[in-house]
Amino acid sequence: MRSSQRLIIISLLILFIVLLIANIWHFLVRENEASFYPTSYATLYYPSDIPTIREWKKIATGQLQVKIGWTKKIDRWQILTDGTNAQTSDGNDPIFNVVDDEGKYHTYTLVPLPEGIGSEIELTMRFFSRKFYAERGLQHSDVYIISTPFPCGKFKQYPVNYWADDYNYVGKDDLAKADRIIQDEIGIRSDEPTFSKMEKLTRYLRIKLKDAGGVPKDDFRWMNPWLIYQEMINGTGKGWCTQHGQIWVFFANRAGIQTRLFIGARTQDNEFVYSGHTWAESFIPEQNRWAFVDLSQSQIYITDKKGQALNTVELFHRNQHDAFDSTFVRIYKDRLWTNLPVETGADSIITVPYSFCNRFIKTEFSALSIFKIRRPPNVEDVREIYAGFWKDATFLWGNLERYLFKPPLAYSFYPTEGKQTYLVRWALFSGLIFALSGLLIAVIFKLISRKSKQ
Repeated sequence: MRSSQRLIIISLLILFIVLLIANIWHFLVRENEASFYPTSYATLYYPSDIPTIREWKKIATGQLQVKIGWTKKIDRWQILTDGTNAQTSDGNDPIFNVVDDEGKYHTYTLVPLPEGIGSEIELTMRFFSRKFYAERGLQHSDVYIISTPFPCGKFKQYPVNYWADDYNYVGKDDLAKADRIIQDEIGIRSDEPTFSKMEKLTRYLRIKLKDAGGVPKDDFRWMNPWLIYQEMINGTGKGWCTQHGQIWVFFANRAGIQTRLFIGARTQDNEFVYSGHTWAESFIPEQNRWAFVDLSQSQIYITDKKGQALNTVELFHRNQHDAFDSTFVRIYKDRLWTNLPVETGADSIITVPYSFCNRFIKTEFSALSIFKIRRPPNVEDVREIYAGFWKDATFLWGNLERYLFKPPLAYSFYPTEGKQTYLVRWALFSGLIFALSGLLIAVIFKLISRKSKQ
């Protein structure tokens, strides 16, 4: 009995050591590309804060139920048909009658009650019955053809605040200092439009960081954004687009602008770089849209001819066809844009055609790019130098959590290895935990057995 216990313990110990070595080896030899977990446009840009038509259910011919995904719970709906003939339906998933005249367009407006609680859902529908198809020699069920600007379908969604880092790890005193800057020096008010907040913040940060551009030092990899900002404005550190992006995300979130970090990165063997830039996206609640913003390029937001903010992926696709006609950028004109063909002085915020200043994005948003979206905490990804693990607890936990459980989501034309990579990581890590648990149980059982024989 004793020999069998010893054999079990030795076997579990060997298994644990082998799995520990495998986990460490996999961590050290990983490529940057391996962590990119593929996602869809819908997941990135249709947050659960916006009503989503999850699915339709046919109750009877001419009567439908629509299942709504939303962070808000709606107790009652009013449904208008072509603006009249109001129907009401209780519950989060309304049931309503539709007009059954063949092939004609009708508009249905779903109004959540009480009025003002949230967005109306508008859709256009045409109905074709099975009888319509049978008369023409085709066997087919009833068909409801639906058109709507609202998202439809079942897919992974996150609320907007999921992406907004709370920065608790910065510390109460430093957060209070940042908040005083936002209120007293920048003059941002909680009740002003989001675009106005972004303009004030951009001007302030561009002035403060005017001499701070350059190669960052290694310590910036594990410093939080507030400390990076302090070093850059005090002349003890320089920063690339990554540091500018981190600083923007920090101050924007503290100013009440929900913001997330984007990294455009594609490499081969971690040495040959096809694309490499960092920027941010800020959520514009007035439009229910994410807006591309690039502090390092003084670009506050970009809009289409309707004034709608454009996001990263929309700009990416436009760039493939050089389709920037009727696209405009709100820009802070400083040292970076002295040659713009616009009659205005320095220290001005102006709107110009995006074609005047899109050279950088035309290079970085090529078809080779992979866009990586960082989940909080907003700390750097660990690369080569691991000393930061011992210098900052948030850097350590943030990277381990990102490595195992919260992969950075990625959008690209190219396949990424994230799904397979995380499957391997989970298997190796789960095996390690299983072996360690088994080893501890076997040792405890052996000690109990020894004690009971004494």
